[in-house]
Amino acid sequence: MTEQVRHQEDAPRNNRPSRKRNRGIIHDEAGVSAVEFALFAPMLVFSLLAMVDLGFAISERMTIGHILRAGAQEAIKHTGTEAVDGVLRKTATGVMPVAGPDANGDETSLALRVRMICSCAAAPAVEVACATTCPGDQPTQIFYALSGSKTYSGLILPQFSQTKSLQVQVR
Repeated sequence: MTEQVRHQEDAPRNNRPSRKRNRGIIHDEAGVSAVEFALFAPMLVFSLLAMVDLGFAISERMTIGHILRAGAQEAIKHTGTEAVDGVLRKTATGVMPVAGPDANGDETSLALRVRMICSCAAAPAVEVACATTCPGDQPTQIFYALSGSKTYSGLILPQFSQTKSLQVQVR
């Protein structure tokens, strides 16, 4: 009879899981990498989209700078504001939509502005008429101020205005 009692004690009980089986479930690492990837993937996709969006914004700003530099090359010839504005618009035409001459930029168009500024060497911050004779019979200094602005609305980045300007001294 002792042998029969021993045999019953060694047999696993159906109503209670064994300790070895519990240890296997607790320490099982199957599927952990899938869960970690599922947690990390949205951040990875968001970061990728933000980088692409930032790249488009930087490219657009560089394009505006290129358009203004083409206008500056024309301004150096001192051909007048209409000619400089024409070069700006011609350069921008194939690259991005351009607003009309009197319009400010909106979400889809580039606003371009050309001004001719005259000043005396003694007071360069004070604007004078270009026909003015400066003290000491000096001619006026002539500058062309070029600016371009466009509102960027991207995928991730909030809407913001990109404005670039440059000034060229002709005389």
